[in-house]
Amino acid sequence: MKSSTAYLFYLKNDKHTIYRGDNLREINYFLEIFTPNIRNLILSNPPYIIEKITEIRLRKNNPVVIYIENSPYFISNNGPLISNPNENCFLINNGDFELIVDRLCNSSFHNNIETMLNGYITAQNGSRVGLCSSAVYKNGVLASIKDISSLNIRIAKEFKNCSRNIINEIYKDNLPSIIVASLPSMGKTTFLRDFARIISSGYKGKYTKTVIVDERNEIAGNFDTGINTDIISGFTKAKGIEAAIRTMSPEIIICDEISTPDELEKISFGFSSGVKFAVSVHLKSAEKIMPDSVAARLIETGEFEYLIILKKYTQEYLVYNLTEENSEGIGNFNDDFLFRLFGNYNS
Repeated sequence: MKSSTAYLFYLKNDKHTIYRGDNLREINYFLEIFTPNIRNLILSNPPYIIEKITEIRLRKNNPVVIYIENSPYFISNNGPLISNPNENCFLINNGDFELIVDRLCNSSFHNNIETMLNGYITAQNGSRVGLCSSAVYKNGVLASIKDISSLNIRIAKEFKNCSRNIINEIYKDNLPSIIVASLPSMGKTTFLRDFARIISSGYKGKYTKTVIVDERNEIAGNFDTGINTDIISGFTKAKGIEAAIRTMSPEIIICDEISTPDELEKISFGFSSGVKFAVSVHLKSAEKIMPDSVAARLIETGEFEYLIILKKYTQEYLVYNLTEENSEGIGNFNDDFLFRLFGNYNS
């Protein structure tokens, strides 16, 4: 394995300009799907609060929970968000809940059943809506679902130029292959979306041939992903990567949440064909990249130049150079490395 103890750079938001986007368009998409009573209660809050919404959780006959970044709030019966549930919380009834599910499915339960069997609906704007339901088996095989009881709406975000500072540092003569890692909800998908837009739209005078393999239509959605970007959507990542390599002559392939041996195999196939990759992985904990983790196996290919650790989009991040060799190696990443850099990573 190529290794390094040199940390290329570590930046906080007080040392670099962070370009935050406006996600009101994506929130408005869901407000239009919601029933008027829920919509009007949310809109009674000021825009600077609404634009910071990251999740909306709906549960039958229970309070609506709004997450502002990582903190939960509850809609009160007169609109303003409150931090603790009480008798003044707004409860969503069965009829409103079922109408919202129908609208999310575009009035076609059948057309969404494949993803619903995997626990989510991908909305037309690219947001993933998680769901809880009861399984229906036929002859021992999961065939359908029933009794959907809760929804988790994750708001897809477009923070234009959130990846530019990092690109400026790592894109020297040629675009490198990168691994983007973080705990959940720290901005991996948002970063990859902006990364695609910048590199395919004339960065340093080059319109890089970019393919996004977008299994759940979460990276691209209805966002601007660049003038020279092609989207392969709905296929498994392994199938999509193989199709892109064989038919689209990409210079770089971008895909989210690498996790399976098939995906790792297709990425290796792509490297042997001269393709670069920008991929994301989950960190299981703040302080460890385990030897048997997906990130470690990607690093072991020897093809990735940088490992990028994100905290809260690119407000705080670390870029780790994987190409410099010395005796200590990537194993030193395992101790309290991220805690020493970020303090409490979960905060």
